[in-house]
Amino acid sequence: MIFFVAVAAAIYLFLGGAGWTEPEQTRVCFSTSETREKILNHGLSEPFHVMRSTAGRLKADAIGVKLCRWSENLVYEISLLRHDGRVIQTFVDAKTGEVIDSKNEH
Repeated sequence: MIFFVAVAAAIYLFLGGAGWTEPEQTRVCFSTSETREKILNHGLSEPFHVMRSTAGRLKADAIGVKLCRWSENLVYEISLLRHDGRVIQTFVDAKTGEVIDSKNEH
């Protein structure tokens, strides 16, 4: 049994190191002061409004929001708490307010 686990772990590490995993997109998040500056300079949606709107659509409670640059886009990374206790990470276009991607939504 231990041998099987060791072989499975070695294969997983080998395949992961050989480029079989999907490449992550570069994401850099900003501080509060940087966020305020970017909202003003780029005409972005207000983060509190976007967070509340997204929480309402997904029937969850808002935990937090931060502005990030994801590839070439400015996005809000919104953390939501569903009523079943699961945390959802949702990415929303900071300019349009449209949901781009969600993690752990289902």
